[in-house]
Amino acid sequence: MNITYLDRLRQPEYTGENRCIPCTITNVAIAAVASTAVAVASPPLGVGLFGASLAAIYLRGYLVPGTPELTKRYFPDWLLRKFDKDPRARIDLDSIDAESVLREAGAIVDDEATGDVVVADDFETAWYERMARMDDSETDRDELAALLDVDADRIAISWHGDAFVAYLDSEWVGQWESRAAFVADIAASEVLATRYDDWEYLPMAYRSQILGGLRLCIERCPACEGHVALDQHVVSSCCRSYDVVAATCNDCNARLFEVEFYDSTLADDEEESAEATV
Repeated sequence: MNITYLDRLRQPEYTGENRCIPCTITNVAIAAVASTAVAVASPPLGVGLFGASLAAIYLRGYLVPGTPELTKRYFPDWLLRKFDKDPRARIDLDSIDAESVLREAGAIVDDEATGDVVVADDFETAWYERMARMDDSETDRDELAALLDVDADRIAISWHGDAFVAYLDSEWVGQWESRAAFVADIAASEVLATRYDDWEYLPMAYRSQILGGLRLCIERCPACEGHVALDQHVVSSCCRSYDVVAATCNDCNARLFEVEFYDSTLADDEEESAEATV
């Protein structure tokens, strides 16, 4: 293939799909100001300078060396985010919560009969079909590696009774109350990825929170399809006892979800309820 002079001038890393729009805008503005100043003394020279500047920007991506650093330093973050090609930059993490993501993905809906939030029928079907294919614990490390988009050799799993903790290169990346909870999360993550455009760009901590919220709605155990019930329990450690709200399978006792429960929360709810009935 013959390489032309123009090909040698091009910088693919800064042009085409890789072109930075804020940098381009900045350089065109600089070229316009400089060309206008020259045009005061010599209009033809000013026009020529502007044309040459546009050609340089088109071929090389920028006119002034160090432009990316200039835009990072002087452009407001909200403006840079609008032009950023990385989908993660479009996500306002401050506005992300589990319910909003699950609703947008069509994973949960309001049950008009009970007034509760339930898993949507079509999502539940896809979710359980995927869980049914995870019947071999030998593949768990590979499944987690695929979720994290890393090599399976970098994943280590440490069991503690029915619960287990996962590590990536010796760094903690997640923990689950049971393998059933893990299966539910892996399967739900794959289904959500097909229904929520920015799913893969959410930080793992956000995805874990969302998946945990979805697990709270589960009604049939991924391990044995037994009924999952929500109850309050007392958990004891070496130095204290505390209440938890837990979702547990009535048949195989697999723990699907667990969160510490505070009496103040119940008191606040009861107070609000009493005020509402007055």
